[in-house]
Amino acid sequence: MEDPTETVDPVVRAHVTSLVSALGGPDHTLPSQPYVLGDDALACLKDLKRWLKAYDQKLNRLEVARTIASTSLVVEDIPQILANWDVAAGNGPSRLDRVALSCVELLVHLTWPLGNDGIQNTVDMKEQKSHIDRAQRYYKSAILNHQSHRVLKAIARISLPPLAMKRVERMPRDDSVIKVVLYFFRNLVMIDGERTENEDDSRSLTIVEFEKQNIFELLLLLASGAGDNYTTLNIFVLEVVFYLIRGISVKEIYQMSKQVDSKPDVAAKDNASSWRVLETGKKLHTISNTSRHNRFGTMLSLVTDKRRLTISGQQALQKEASAIDVLDSTKTWSRPQGGRKNFEPDELASTIHITKESRKILIEFVHNFLDAAFNPLLISVRKDIERESTNIDELHKRQFLYLVSWFLEAEMERRRTFGNDYGKPNFGLIAGVLDQQSMITVVKLMRLSMENKDFINLRCAMDCFTNMILVISEMSLSEYEEDRDIADNMISRIFYEGTTLDLIVSIPNVVKDFSLLHLRSATQLIYVVLKLLENYSKQNKSIYVRKRRRRGGPRKRQRTVASEAIPNFNDSDHEEGSADEDDLDPDEAEILDTDGQDETHQEFFQASERAFEFKKFENRFITQNCVDLFRNFLVHFKDLTDQQIRLTFSFFHRIFFKREEELILYRIDFMLVLYRCLDLNNGIPLTRPSRREAENFMKHYMRKLVHALEDRQALFTELMFTKMPDSFFFLKYGYDKEAYNTKRISRDVHG
Repeated sequence: MEDPTETVDPVVRAHVTSLVSALGGPDHTLPSQPYVLGDDALACLKDLKRWLKAYDQKLNRLEVARTIASTSLVVEDIPQILANWDVAAGNGPSRLDRVALSCVELLVHLTWPLGNDGIQNTVDMKEQKSHIDRAQRYYKSAILNHQSHRVLKAIARISLPPLAMKRVERMPRDDSVIKVVLYFFRNLVMIDGERTENEDDSRSLTIVEFEKQNIFELLLLLASGAGDNYTTLNIFVLEVVFYLIRGISVKEIYQMSKQVDSKPDVAAKDNASSWRVLETGKKLHTISNTSRHNRFGTMLSLVTDKRRLTISGQQALQKEASAIDVLDSTKTWSRPQGGRKNFEPDELASTIHITKESRKILIEFVHNFLDAAFNPLLISVRKDIERESTNIDELHKRQFLYLVSWFLEAEMERRRTFGNDYGKPNFGLIAGVLDQQSMITVVKLMRLSMENKDFINLRCAMDCFTNMILVISEMSLSEYEEDRDIADNMISRIFYEGTTLDLIVSIPNVVKDFSLLHLRSATQLIYVVLKLLENYSKQNKSIYVRKRRRRGGPRKRQRTVASEAIPNFNDSDHEEGSADEDDLDPDEAEILDTDGQDETHQEFFQASERAFEFKKFENRFITQNCVDLFRNFLVHFKDLTDQQIRLTFSFFHRIFFKREEELILYRIDFMLVLYRCLDLNNGIPLTRPSRREAENFMKHYMRKLVHALEDRQALFTELMFTKMPDSFFFLKYGYDKEAYNTKRISRDVHG
């Protein structure tokens, strides 16, 4: 650790170091050199905690924590004290119990995330924060790698006496002891790995130590009792589980575990192939960047009308197009300064890869959590969100959505991976988040996230809603009639409210220019909803949707996100599926919830059922914003899987062939994306199955485009622009649409 003499007050440093020295130390008079507590060890720990509260927190400083980081308090003293207490638990004096509890309270202060403590970001505090952040990594490494492997177990043991009590017998102090323990585990999981090691290794080590020291059993106990005995602790367990699985891909851990069980060498081959891909990318980057010594001895000049360009390397010797490609590969695009959106850091964007051992442990924990703790914990948290409890903030809502989505995906992967050994599918294990109340909560959070421009929560809500629909779709295909009936009932309830459909339609208008993660979530949600409703409408001829209309009074409407969408091009099909002018705006009513409205509100609005037609609803997605959403998603084809590429072309196929609205796809930017996908050098590889999907679409696309250009010459100019509704009919049929003045005709008839 660094010497804090230059930045810390000498008086503070002297008091803190003296307290740490008086705490205790190894007894060198004995051969084993055991750790011996000082006579006033408990008082020293309490004084250190008072220094942290009175000096660092109240005075907005980190000097006490900086001084403690330069000592051996957390790295050596506290871990050894807790390990010794765990060995002598039940046999030692009660004073040691209080010492152990004080050690945990002190650890909670020292490992508390700096982003959540309200410290002001002054110039002097930035340097202090960097040192504390590095010190916390050392703390985590020292606790997890302690030679006794008893530190976490000892901390969990502190909470056992209060946990053994009944709910009516526990005092507020007993609940606070359990919360202190959970706070420490939350802080420990939140701390990233050391700078000298990978964060993936830190997460893997945390999972392994949690298994060795029985921390997972403690979490399962608290989560399974969140509905009755531990109702006040649900949020703390939610945080620990969230930070434990954050960033870990469900499909990766199940696919790798399946490969390891079947072929032991497959995982090693995959890791080797991943490294080869990385090395290949580095080599290509080195080759593409021009430098003086790159491909030394080759220097070419490309003369243009205005200037002369120099190219180094042998790539441009083949043909002139190769020289242009070399110049293009070295260009970097700079985003314009104007119009930037200020987003908060996305903590869910990074992906964590864990080791083989930790992967097996995590899968076992996930299975136990799904079997015993999934429903009680998430039902309890959902009820707190519904009644707007003071313990719930926006971060907890995000964690709730993320965990529901993650564990639903894990349940589906478990059925695919261990289908033969799993027995009869039991959807009751995840039924706690598939009822109507859970759907109401998720849709409401999605709408509020969109209104508040909380785009991270919006993405989590989209993923959660998508996985809910996928599970329901799997239930509808079950061999048991009971599961199929439940699934049909749930589908009818989900899409019964027209405001839910309006919300889904408005998503492309919001996220079409966002990151790849937002594009992935939005495209998958739209694809799944369209597919589900299409199949459901084929099986059920009579489907009704409740639309809320204005009964009277002023017809003043607020401008919403959905109203900013480009109008639909098919006027004939824009009756039922579109947002009616008289429909209630999503900002003016609770989605899927009509209870609790006052009489004044009900005086101007009434609900009416109308027949649902899938084609008219599908037509609402044939807009330029929705096409741009899928086009922007396809731009990242190098980072997409074959399934995601097929999903994108499936949507284009729906527009181009099934609905025959090919005119909206006749744009230069869309053609450029298709050209890049089919490029022989940098496009979709020929060995990938999605390559054939792109080639087939391109062949039919160009054939129709050529015929359209031959018939309507004006389309050459319109290829560069968005098609406007007033000219869309002419570009499609070659003549203007006849307009009839129905009001004038009716007036003449009635004289």
